Amino acid sequence: MRLNHLDILEQCFRNKFRGYNKEDVDTFLHLIADDYKEMAEEIELLNKKLAQRDRSIAKLREETSKKPSATKTENLTITPDMIKEKAKRIINVAREHADRHKKKAEQELSTLKDEINQIKLKKKNLIKNIKSSA
Repeated sequence: MRLNHLDILEQCFRNKFRGYNKEDVDTFLHLIADDYKEMAEEIELLNKKLAQRDRSIAKLREETSKKPSATKTENLTITPDMIKEKAKRIINVAREHADRHKKKAEQELSTLKDEINQIKLKKKNLIKNIKSSA
């Protein structure tokens, strides 16, 4: 038997001699009914959200299944000028990429040359110190 909050609120108990206090039972049932009502409302809200998301997903799936793939539309509308423009853009990007790598390599080379010169100076100083101490 599934109860709702109204079933709990309307539940009546018979009075008995030396039984439970009717006011305590009623108060407790009201608390339970309020909690039950809140949970039922929350479940209903979550079910609505879930149904809305299911509809959104179904709509997206429908839209993606209707759309032709990008390669099919490109094959239908490609012109030689478009191919040339795309090739130029690819070449320009590759040149920029190569220039960045070249500059980085030149900086590393310069740093290495400086380090080599410093090491040579240290070597000369070390040789002088060894000769002077010998």
